[in-house]
Amino acid sequence: MIAAINDHRPPLTRPIEQALRGVPRHWFVPPVGEAFGDDGCGAPIDRDTDPPAWWDAVYAGRPIVAPDGSACPAAGAVADLLELLGPVPGQKVLEVGTGTGWTTALLCRLVGQSGSVTSVEQDAAVAERAAKNLAAAGALPHLVVGDGAAGCPERAPYDRVHVTDAVRAVPYSWVEQARPDAVIVCGFGGEHALRLLVMADGTASGRFSGLTTMTRPQGEPWITLATALLGPGTWRTWGKPGPERLGLTVTPEGQRVWLDHPEQVIA
Repeated sequence: MIAAINDHRPPLTRPIEQALRGVPRHWFVPPVGEAFGDDGCGAPIDRDTDPPAWWDAVYAGRPIVAPDGSACPAAGAVADLLELLGPVPGQKVLEVGTGTGWTTALLCRLVGQSGSVTSVEQDAAVAERAAKNLAAAGALPHLVVGDGAAGCPERAPYDRVHVTDAVRAVPYSWVEQARPDAVIVCGFGGEHALRLLVMADGTASGRFSGLTTMTRPQGEPWITLATALLGPGTWRTWGKPGPERLGLTVTPEGQRVWLDHPEQVIA
């Protein structure tokens, strides 16, 4: 799995690789589910009736969806988001979207016993299964059932905010609950990531980057996301900019898209 991730991106940093080795993915994959291949199509997997196919799906790093709808994301995308987040021992982390609990356990490993992870899951049944997975793995996050967009203000402020699910808008509550110089990372539009740095003035700003999904090409999804952010006319007018040129700033009044630098707002 790690070799496959490194084939699609620069080599993993040592802390992320150690976390992936220390928290086996199969602990968090359901016995029955649907695994998605390079073509984006899903295929059923069953640990009891076809163990080889189940193990192949788990350690090929493919996205896997459980019958209850919870997901174990593509291993490459998980690694990308963690690298962008850069958690270190002793930090307080807010995770939005517990899912199966795999990323939650990785975050616990990365911040260590001196840090803490608060994970918010909206679906009570999914949260209950994640809690069992995490307990079996020996991870000790603070689990909350609730609306992830609201965060968890009673345990703020946070040094890092990790958003598992892809979003199209960043709630200001995540910025409000983060310390100055904190980092917020989330999937954006499904195929891309957004990394925001929280400023002392209560805003957050940062750029987009691609995700190692290992499921489908990145070109067309970026066009779809860019036109959704800007509108097709604006995107063409500004020369069809790629993700490396676009950024986002989040304020109490909402979010704005900029080109090359935060002062050049285009949407």
